[in-house]
Amino acid sequence: MKHIDVVVRCRNEMPHTTRTLEALANQRGVVARVLFIDCASTDGSREAAVEAGVSIVDFPPERYRPGLVLNLAMRDTWSDVVAFVNADAVPLDRDALARLIAPFADVSGLAATYASQPARPDAAPWTQVDHAHAFGAEVPRLQRGHFFSMAASAIRRDVWQATPFDEALRYSEDVDWTHRVQQQGWKVRYVADARFEHSHDYTLKQQFKRRRGEGDAETRIRGLGAPSLWNDLVRPFGGAVLRDARALQLGLEGVAMRASQALGFYAGRRAGVAQ
Repeated sequence: MKHIDVVVRCRNEMPHTTRTLEALANQRGVVARVLFIDCASTDGSREAAVEAGVSIVDFPPERYRPGLVLNLAMRDTWSDVVAFVNADAVPLDRDALARLIAPFADVSGLAATYASQPARPDAAPWTQVDHAHAFGAEVPRLQRGHFFSMAASAIRRDVWQATPFDEALRYSEDVDWTHRVQQQGWKVRYVADARFEHSHDYTLKQQFKRRRGEGDAETRIRGLGAPSLWNDLVRPFGGAVLRDARALQLGLEGVAMRASQALGFYAGRRAGVAQ
């Protein structure tokens, strides 16, 4: 049976850590060889990895950069295709991992795949709407660029060897990497039938910070000029509110979240241009 390295990044993801490790251990069609990278977890996540008998790498939080950790993980693994499954991204089917990597055998020039990520059943309404939009049957149409999520994904080793992850970026390192390899002619594939439960209900402050980081990163990745008040603030806010309304999930708290997202992204676009 085919063995594949699966990198599981973690910082305090219980109780999902146990669910993810158990699901990976019981996959059909492939054998998951797990490399668990723990960033000072204090909630029992590391202990769960010890109990599961997987390989563990301890990474200090003060040195954490997503691209740095991803490059380290690639150097510490061996398979031609390496999967990345966050500790809180729980495989929902016993063949989720096999489905995630299957396109590499069928599609020539394929650099990466990413899975569907249904939101958790108890996720906030706006989170449910966002995940339904991003991880539906088809790839979402974006104003510019493309969508990719490293939380449940797989990449080819030889492509990474030629084009490592950017270790300076704090956000969107996965979008940056797929942007660069696609410019070289490689393909990226969304695998809708590979399902991994994964979502976060961020606070208003967390929403703003995250989207600010993404706006900053997008400006740098794509070499964008000054942001547009309409395209980078008003339009994204209006689009998100409209999706909430269509899903019958429109409420004051949701509108506040959408405003935080839009304002954060716009602030990030401005910050990216200023640097």
